[in-house]
Amino acid sequence: MNMRKHMHLARTCIFAAVSLLSCSRDTESCFTSGEKISFSGAVTAGYVRTRSGFDEKDFVMINSSSDAEFGDISVCKSVDGLSEAVSVYSAADGVEGRLEYSSGDGQLVWSGYDTEHTFYAWTAPAGAGGGVTMSADRRTSGKVVFGTQKDTGLERFIAAMEGPVTYRDNGNYVRLLFYRPVAKIQLTGLSHIDALGSITQVEQCTVVFPNLYSSAVFDAAKVRAMDGDEADVWIKEGEPGYETPQKGIVWHWDARDGTDPRDCILYVYPFEFGRDDGVAEGSQPDELQPGYFMVTAEIDGKSKTYFASLAGLADVDRLDAGQFMKLQLSVQDGAYGGVGCTIVDWNTEPEGNVAHRRPGIYSQEDAEALLDILQTEPLDEEALAEYCDDSRTIHLYSHIDWSGLVGELIVPEGYCIDAQGYRIILSDSGSLSGNVIHAAIDGNR
Repeated sequence: MNMRKHMHLARTCIFAAVSLLSCSRDTESCFTSGEKISFSGAVTAGYVRTRSGFDEKDFVMINSSSDAEFGDISVCKSVDGLSEAVSVYSAADGVEGRLEYSSGDGQLVWSGYDTEHTFYAWTAPAGAGGGVTMSADRRTSGKVVFGTQKDTGLERFIAAMEGPVTYRDNGNYVRLLFYRPVAKIQLTGLSHIDALGSITQVEQCTVVFPNLYSSAVFDAAKVRAMDGDEADVWIKEGEPGYETPQKGIVWHWDARDGTDPRDCILYVYPFEFGRDDGVAEGSQPDELQPGYFMVTAEIDGKSKTYFASLAGLADVDRLDAGQFMKLQLSVQDGAYGGVGCTIVDWNTEPEGNVAHRRPGIYSQEDAEALLDILQTEPLDEEALAEYCDDSRTIHLYSHIDWSGLVGELIVPEGYCIDAQGYRIILSDSGSLSGNVIHAAIDGNR
């Protein structure tokens, strides 16, 4: 028995509630020629791409909540490497995970008791400005145009492969584990810092990624490597059906009251950010890198464009299929601002590790860690270096609360805190002195 089949059998118990097995699978007596196949489905809830260390907690049953509704699901049955039929299934009313036949080549059936079957499944969501368009010639293949949820519907784009399996080993029941072939990016905030350090929260902008794919071709029946990337359905150069992809994504972001933030989430082809070591030190970003982008917004009644890049982030160098990036941006007149990102689970929004564009203070947690370092004697310069650029300047990218400080805190000689217009909150019993610039200090100075 091959590894994929063994792993399939080991996990069928998690869908026992929808299993229709009614007799022993050890003999052929319970098999009827042309017996209909019963399907169920579940979708990865977080960043899961392979079957190693399978855990049912990583998956959400289809139709278990409003976030687990995926519409029509096409299922292809393949026997001996040949696709025999494609039918459309949908979630059964009132039954979590259970799929029922809807349309197509008829309800799929088992071709034989010992015959090995492989099943490929996918959805084809689409919007007014993109999403999935299936091929007229290749029934399991389609073209994806990337963009926002409002324009594409790609939140519900999923794909699965199950098999090879037989009726002998499996009974009439097959469960489909779906993975997400795309990644998504949410801009959680954009702040503008002018030359005097004044901060304005920007509610609308246009972000252009000139080097990202605007479209790509997938084939749900693409063979995945054993224990490889289950989400890898993309047709690469040299493979049948490949089309040279177009590049350039234009992302219109709107955070005004009354706008659903989910509509503005951007769905993209998985990509590496590229290398751009110099930009972390404040130089202009390399416009040839995949992670390069431009931000255009109206500032003080004028349209202004800023150049930035994901290349050079401290801890993250790529965005994989099934990953969700929460992006924070600040742009600054006359200089490069800050870029930070957090990778979180697809369906949830827990705190994660933040990879920052350049060293600095991005959260209250960072601020408290910095305060501890500055109050330690002797000064731990190695720990402090985590927050400093090469000129020993500590940049703030958020307001910080040091109201718990008692006594005077002196910025060490040779170091500088550049608040970039953000507030530093102190109590009456605490004060801050030394080289502190562009700061709005609430309390003693």
